[in-house]
Amino acid sequence: MNAVGERHRETIQPEFDRSISIDFTGATITSDAGMLLLRQVDERFKFLEKAASAICDPRTPGRTEHSVLDLLRQRVYLVDAGYEDCNDADCLRIDPALRLAIGKKDGFAASQPTLCRFENDILATDAGIKALETGLSRSAATLLGWRNKRRLILDVDSTDDPVHGKQEGAAFNGYYEQVCYHPLLCFTSHGDLVSAKLRPGNVSSADGIIEMLSPVMNRYRHRFKQMWLRGDAGFARPEVYEFCETHRTIYFIRLPSNNALKKLVQPHLDRAGEPPSESGEWVKVIEFEYQAESWTKPRRVVCKIEWHVENMFPQVGFIVTNSRLSAADVVEVYNGRAGIENRIKEGKNTLRWDKTSCHRFQTNEARLLIGALAYNLLHMLRCTAFWGEKVQPSLDGVMRRLIKVGARVVYHARRWHVHVASAFPLRRYYLIVLT
Repeated sequence: MNAVGERHRETIQPEFDRSISIDFTGATITSDAGMLLLRQVDERFKFLEKAASAICDPRTPGRTEHSVLDLLRQRVYLVDAGYEDCNDADCLRIDPALRLAIGKKDGFAASQPTLCRFENDILATDAGIKALETGLSRSAATLLGWRNKRRLILDVDSTDDPVHGKQEGAAFNGYYEQVCYHPLLCFTSHGDLVSAKLRPGNVSSADGIIEMLSPVMNRYRHRFKQMWLRGDAGFARPEVYEFCETHRTIYFIRLPSNNALKKLVQPHLDRAGEPPSESGEWVKVIEFEYQAESWTKPRRVVCKIEWHVENMFPQVGFIVTNSRLSAADVVEVYNGRAGIENRIKEGKNTLRWDKTSCHRFQTNEARLLIGALAYNLLHMLRCTAFWGEKVQPSLDGVMRRLIKVGARVVYHARRWHVHVASAFPLRRYYLIVLT
């Protein structure tokens, strides 16, 4: 690696003990040895190579130091290591683990201005956004092929990305009661991110859902015998039902309550003579045919009526479905979509999907898609390292336990040696991933 001299050393001596000195000249020390795990998973499944192959590079070949694949890897790896934007790149470009991970053994990684130009001039274009979406769909296909399941369960949901300033596409959303963007996300039941779309803040939850689902359905129809869709009340639209029925997809969508539905369930709200459960709760599940004014035909609606000891009135929820499962099973399947809330929280809290602070809308859309690629890569690392374990850690746990690992990197006898602490308690996960 490039030598780092002792000049301009910044030494700090803490007041509690002047015999201790702290400096920042450990050029062969890294705090992110787990980036090598990211590269291993990336290389094994060709996550980012497939995405980079779809990106058109407008730069002059003879004047470029870093390839598109190098820049994309550096950007995604930094997000997975907790550096959500490009501001830290100038310091991290000399990090030995990052340089080894992206193949820059004898040179530095890209600087902050280079990454910003890559993000704004190459990725934040119509062609760049399409290439990132292609890369995301290919990464999801890799995850789905690795699982080898016969049924594909898709969960759709939207969330808010608050903005602070006059950014393109930012608007007030009445549901979230703030100025924000309103991204649309599609996951599988196993937490694989299939598609992500940044939208203006004032659109409805279901806006663009057909355009998002159509290529997904066409792409995976031949691979899976069954396809299920789950969504909350924001996706209770007749066009969504008709789309699923046309594409032979089973849907489980929460239906907002109205006076007509309340009238239909009124005879079932009496629990006289019914014994409560051991927890003090009493649950009743019924079903009936219902047709709203905007529907072209009646559809099956399953209703769950639930009493709690501390509540005076029951909680009533409706699910519209074209499934032939029993009413109780319909409720159980729909309840399984609760996991998507945790996946979105992981993306926002750990990978900072909501770091959409650029002025241009397309730049923020590119950032969301970069975060989506980083999510799938880190999620694949989690699935690989913790395969077979009943409880898998959160993405934050994976980052803190496997990525943020200190190590000393030295070059000796034409080999690079990464020395992790001998007392490192999670070495077996490194062995699982790297061998």
